[in-house]
Amino acid sequence: MESAIVFVRRSGPSKYLLALVAALVIFINEGVQAQERSIPKSEAPGPVLVLSNSNSDTSAGVGFASFSVVSSDFPTGTLADPKQLVEVQWNTTYYPESIMEAVKLCYSRPFSSQEDCRKILPNSSGTLSDFNVQSFGNGSRVRIYHDVYGGTPRYTRPAGADSVVFKYRY
Repeated sequence: MESAIVFVRRSGPSKYLLALVAALVIFINEGVQAQERSIPKSEAPGPVLVLSNSNSDTSAGVGFASFSVVSSDFPTGTLADPKQLVEVQWNTTYYPESIMEAVKLCYSRPFSSQEDCRKILPNSSGTLSDFNVQSFGNGSRVRIYHDVYGGTPRYTRPAGADSVVFKYRY
C-alpha cells in the first residue's frame, strides 16, 4: 500500500483572512473620518458716541462684538486634537440712527492679537471660508466692528445682536 501526501492548493485567501482584513478596514475608516462640529456665539455690540457727522475715519464711533472660542466649547477629550476651521457664518445688526456705517469681520488665531479682516455689510448675513488656512482652536476669536458715522442722537445703539457660527472639523 502506498501512501501519498496530497497538497491542496487554494485559489485565494481563506475566509478567515478576508473577514480579518474587512474588519480592519472598517475600524481604520471609522477612526480616520473627521467629525464636523459648530460653535454658535451671539452678542450685541456696544452703544456708540459719534462726535461728528463727517464720514472721515477720525469721526467714526466704533461698536464691536467679540466672540472668543474657549475650552468648554469643545467636546470633552478633544481639546488637544488638531482642528481645522471649515467656515465662519455671520449675521450682523446695524445702527439705525446713523448716517453711514462700515462693518468688518476680523479673525484672530488662538491667543493672537493680530487680526485678519474682511469687509461685510451691516444688517446682513453670510459665510466666509477665508480663514481656513489659519490655525483654529481654544483662544481663536472673531470680532465684528461697526464704524458708525453721524446721526441723531450722537449716542446711538444697535438694533440687535451680531452672531457667528464657527464650523470646524477634528
